[in-house]
Amino acid sequence: MLTSGRGLKLPVLLAAATLALAVAVACNGGGENEPTPPGASPVPTIEARPTLTPGAYQPSPGTANLFGNPGLEEGAKYWFSLDEQQKVETGSVAHSGQAAAHLQMRDPPDASGTHVYYLVQEVDPAQFPELISGYYRVDNWKRGAEKQYLQFAVIVFAPTNLGGQYPNYQMRYPLAGISEEPFDIANAFFKFLGRDDPRQGEWVYFEANIKNDFQQYWTAVPEGYSKIRVLFEVRYDDKAPGTAAEADVYYDDLYMGPAGANPNTP
Repeated sequence: MLTSGRGLKLPVLLAAATLALAVAVACNGGGENEPTPPGASPVPTIEARPTLTPGAYQPSPGTANLFGNPGLEEGAKYWFSLDEQQKVETGSVAHSGQAAAHLQMRDPPDASGTHVYYLVQEVDPAQFPELISGYYRVDNWKRGAEKQYLQFAVIVFAPTNLGGQYPNYQMRYPLAGISEEPFDIANAFFKFLGRDDPRQGEWVYFEANIKNDFQQYWTAVPEGYSKIRVLFEVRYDDKAPGTAAEADVYYDDLYMGPAGANPNTP
């Protein structure tokens, strides 16, 4: 029987999730978490947007990479942020070409709670994609919270074959910075690609077979979905005032598509 990353049998997990949803809807689409009382675990909120973001990339037939502007060479084109106060920035530090996404965390000592810096792209492919890969780089890492980390998240909206308990179903992939799941979230599973503090000053390759992971963790490859949202993040959760949280995080050469067409190598 499938178990969650917290060791719960799936029926027990889903029953508990149903009860929790009656009190507060869990899991956002990768944005901020709802405020919670001091000492409580954050309970993310669900956002269920039914359509693709205006101007979303529509790949031409036969194009392997479902991401538009995967190397950020066209600036922020096709990438966006869920937070109107944030903009997707590009920097001259790059794995290849002349640019990469630049997420700059500069949160003062009195900052608390949760803060997410990210870039987002949404797609609506006919077939569920197989692989996500890319590179990240971390500079100026200053830990301001125990749960300060990098991750990418895959969020599938309104699939028709996963039971319908939630508006969206997620896989979250911590890349560096934490060794345990940062909080309980009913409609997401965590799969760790790294558990150590980030290596600084070098590009690090990552990949995940998201098709296999949805099959393993959610028991089926999503079908009939309205869209897929992918986020690349640096964030912290449950931060207490006292220490500044800082980092410069770069993402580059991002790919989503068939494993056999992956242009990246470790």
